[in-house]
Amino acid sequence: MLFSIIYSVDCPSGTDIADFAPPVLDLFDETEDDDQYDYGYLEGEWENGHHRKWCGILNREQFDAFLEYTGLYAEDVETMGSLGAPGCGIGWAPAISFTNDDPEAIQSAYVTPLPETTRESLGEEDWNRIRAAVLAVY
Repeated sequence: MLFSIIYSVDCPSGTDIADFAPPVLDLFDETEDDDQYDYGYLEGEWENGHHRKWCGILNREQFDAFLEYTGLYAEDVETMGSLGAPGCGIGWAPAISFTNDDPEAIQSAYVTPLPETTRESLGEEDWNRIRAAVLAVY
């Protein structure tokens, strides 16, 4: 199984955004920076904070290390999916939401598990089974 990841981080101005970068940056592409920061309406340090978004595809070992390093955990919520998830083309892909409760940053990831299969397509029943397995593990 591979994991397509869209990982987003926002933090206050006094916090180094690099502290929340993925553990192996070479496995990710940075797709957004401070120009896309959306929390300037918050007061104090958050007014001039920092933003980054990284996208990548990880194998199971890399994904486990990524979650351990970032402290992200799966949320049992329905999502609308990811738009342009790595490895999934330009359209929508189903996704599982991951988050972290760190007070120093707003962290989130949309993760699309990519089963390595010879089947031409996967249906909703297949997705529900994969989603349940990911939620059970993470």
